[in-house]
Amino acid sequence: MILYRFVHVSQEEQRSAAEIEAARSVQALLIPTQLPSNHNFMLDSAYLPANGVGGDFFQALPLKDDSMLIVVGDVSGKGLQAAMNASTLVGALRNELSHEPAIVLRHLNQVMLGATSGAIAGFATCLCARIYPSGEMVIANAGHLSPYRDGREMEMEPSLPLGIINNLEYDHATFQLNPGDRLIFLSDGVVEATNAKGELFGFERTQQVSNEPARYIAQTAQRFGQTDDITVVSLYFAASSVRTEKQPTHAH
Repeated sequence: MILYRFVHVSQEEQRSAAEIEAARSVQALLIPTQLPSNHNFMLDSAYLPANGVGGDFFQALPLKDDSMLIVVGDVSGKGLQAAMNASTLVGALRNELSHEPAIVLRHLNQVMLGATSGAIAGFATCLCARIYPSGEMVIANAGHLSPYRDGREMEMEPSLPLGIINNLEYDHATFQLNPGDRLIFLSDGVVEATNAKGELFGFERTQQVSNEPARYIAQTAQRFGQTDDITVVSLYFAASSVRTEKQPTHAH
């Protein structure tokens, strides 16, 4: 009996290790190691998984018109299943023909429901923003945390996460960024960090650090008491072309 239990436990441990290794391979596709910064946008990110692998994902895709598409999401669940579901969404995103945020979310919603890519259990929050060199930002939100702009949470209409209702139409909002603005996109692992006393890191602390570099925000939440994957993506709007146009006037 002891031998049987030993063998059984060893097999379970091997299976678990294999699952974690497979999930890490998948995770590498979900979390870019290099971000496509250019003279208009400077990007920075931090990703701190809670248990080796998780359901957070983000993508930063430069488009032909020099705009940047930022997508940040969080799939429900843990481990390999969550990572596989997130990879399905990222795969669909990379094959997406439209780059309009509301349409992107509508299509990803159908993917999450399994309408176009087999049955996927669960749901996902997701934020999609397209930022143009002019500073115009079009953004749509599927139940995700709103981004922060220069230390303040941006007000957005709430919408349902992906995978809840079939054929859901998402709304979009338009904002105008100013040169020097910093945007922070994050997952709820920051807000929901919990210390030994049971206190949440919460929205007030998140706002206090929301204008800091991505890694600083992530590590601050982690030290407070990480309970979930932590993802932070920072975008600095440099708008060098705008500054160049204004320089002669400024010189006078």
